[in-house]
Amino acid sequence: MTSGDRTSSAELEDWADRIEVGCRGTRFDPSLVRVLATCDSTQDVARSAGPGSVVVAGRQTHGRGRLGRPWIEDLGTGVAISLATRAEAVDRLLLGSTVGVLDAIRAALPGSNQGRVGIKFPNDLVERGRGAKVGGILVEVADDVAVIGIGVNVHRREWPEELSAIGLEELGADQRYRRIDLIETLPVRISNALDADRATLVARFVDAHLPTGRRVEIECGDRIHRGTLESLDPTESLRVRGDDGVVRVWPAASTRILSWEPVGG
Repeated sequence: MTSGDRTSSAELEDWADRIEVGCRGTRFDPSLVRVLATCDSTQDVARSAGPGSVVVAGRQTHGRGRLGRPWIEDLGTGVAISLATRAEAVDRLLLGSTVGVLDAIRAALPGSNQGRVGIKFPNDLVERGRGAKVGGILVEVADDVAVIGIGVNVHRREWPEELSAIGLEELGADQRYRRIDLIETLPVRISNALDADRATLVARFVDAHLPTGRRVEIECGDRIHRGTLESLDPTESLRVRGDDGVVRVWPAASTRILSWEPVGG
């Protein structure tokens, strides 16, 4: 299993050119592509560069996820990218970005394995069998700028014991698959998804949502609730049948799934 730092200048040398090509015809500007060998957070660099920018790091030393949680990309085994656009509703940006990233991840896998990756509300891409995390999305909006941060696990590595994670390599991606092969597809995938109508995005999110029909633990404000997730609309609510048999509806804006029992769990 890989445990060393994979980042090298040779690996990164074609990244800028390939990402610039991937930005053509999208809401992202090829002239605002930045490729960094190392940085603290691609989110901060993209915000400074402004709408249309795309920032990628070979290694990210202080990446962050939702609620201030750290995102680990310290060995050059995964993707750390931030894309800046004009501000709009956070839930709309998160919905489109999640669907777009799922499309990119599935396209990296053999057809028979594409269904192994799905969504866990609100912003995670997870593996079906044991619920291991494949990737995640963070949307930060301030003033007139929205920054979409994306992290995806690509190559094998040793994970901290407290994390359940898996990379595309372990999910069946070709052994020759490189991080840039995924990165260059993200601007158009994200741009197309953000331009899609809400109803289409909701339907696609719901169809790919793996915890539906499974036992879940959710958090809403200071309340923890357990039961079976009967259905969800990621822009509206989650319907959970509690252990007492009562179905309760929880607002999507203030609810998150803490854990769930996957098929192989």
